[in-house]
Amino acid sequence: MKLIVLDDEVSALNNFLPMITDTGFECSIFKDDPFAALDCVKNEKIDLAVLDVKMPKIDGITLAEKMIDIDGDIKIIVVSGYNQNEEEIRQRIGKNLIDILYKPYDVAAFNKILASVATKPKIFIKTFNGFDLFVNGKAVRFSSAKAKELLALLTDANGSYVQMETAVDYLWQNKDAEHGKNLYRDAVCRLRLTLQQNGIERLVRFERGCAIIDVERAQCDYWDILKNGGVFVSRYLPQYEWAVDTEAMLSIKYGEQ
Repeated sequence: MKLIVLDDEVSALNNFLPMITDTGFECSIFKDDPFAALDCVKNEKIDLAVLDVKMPKIDGITLAEKMIDIDGDIKIIVVSGYNQNEEEIRQRIGKNLIDILYKPYDVAAFNKILASVATKPKIFIKTFNGFDLFVNGKAVRFSSAKAKELLALLTDANGSYVQMETAVDYLWQNKDAEHGKNLYRDAVCRLRLTLQQNGIERLVRFERGCAIIDVERAQCDYWDILKNGGVFVSRYLPQYEWAVDTEAMLSIKYGEQ
């Protein structure tokens, strides 16, 4: 997991660095260049940003808002050497805020926060003999069948982008283009909400007119056979007609001889 730290005080940075030595986080330090930190968020997947409130070029809260605009999943820890209006900070940063800490750093408290951020739920996607999503061994309930089918389509894409037009062609074949796009947007909203409710919102990245599943965040029987081989003796996504081509490929390449 990746962490960035922004603080214009050298002493604070020197005190901070030993705290993350054995945490497993890959850390980047930005002493007094918030715009370089923003570029980092644009170009890399940053899990956590630790931001000092008082900085000369841009305050930490405004910087946090800009980072969230770039990546709505990024987590924020705000730090300060002075008392802050915590209610205002919580309102401005919202659900992305992990905590507000005061200097000098409390090592135990900070390590506890890092541990909570680093804890990843165990995600398993089942595609053989039916499609289901499991989080920590428990099946996820979907409020929308089409939202579930959209996730199945993203799973079938195996880490490639699925364009909105492609999803509409597969999931809403009999709808006109504009109606199909509206149905797609509704399915995206419902899928996003389901993922958020189960604490796995980073499993899928939604972008303008497309979406992609992060194959590094889950295990999947289909991905496993593609990567490691094996014998395919099951049905692949049997409830979805559009999956027949993938099933045929699995039968030819991995079916019993």
